[in-house]
Amino acid sequence: MRMIERDLFFKYLPLHIVLIIPIPGRFVFGITIVLEHILLTLVGTLINSLVDTLRLKELKTVIIMLAIISASVLFRQILVVTYTEIALTLGYLIFLPAVSLFLIQIVYSDLENPLGVRLRENLIQTAVFSVGTLILFLFRDIAGYGTFTFYSKNHTFSEKILFERESAGILSFFATLPGILLIVALMLFASLRFHEKINREFGESK
Repeated sequence: MRMIERDLFFKYLPLHIVLIIPIPGRFVFGITIVLEHILLTLVGTLINSLVDTLRLKELKTVIIMLAIISASVLFRQILVVTYTEIALTLGYLIFLPAVSLFLIQIVYSDLENPLGVRLRENLIQTAVFSVGTLILFLFRDIAGYGTFTFYSKNHTFSEKILFERESAGILSFFATLPGILLIVALMLFASLRFHEKINREFGESK
């Protein structure tokens, strides 16, 4: 990943994390959003390469955005059929990843590289987002509700009670909206510091 693209990656990653805060803090919803993000990354990267091959650069942005939105609609329809309760709970929040600057930055990165290299690099970036997202949703699920949620049968999800919610103490605050905003602010600070450290190391190595 080039320096400019690395700058954009660290810039948009916290913004995307802020974007998923309105989604209910259950681990199963975090997995759902991660799966959708992986699908949109694959679709966006493949369509971007196809547009370049067909030499339709004037329509590139329109075609890619239509493909990403269509993939989101398809993902939601599959979710309605397979896990109706999750689809109903998420509602239109399921379309948030499609309008993420973080996703768009990934899809448009490393355009000069072969498709295989771009797919690998884009999925690596998506994996970084996915790990952070799953940790965030797992924490919110356990600390906020004292539960662990996962996919189950009969078009719904299972909820395993780990402990009473009242026993979480101060951790339950960090599962609330103000608490999550504080955590995201700390993640933003850590991301920026890590970004600065990488820039210094790369600058010294030149």
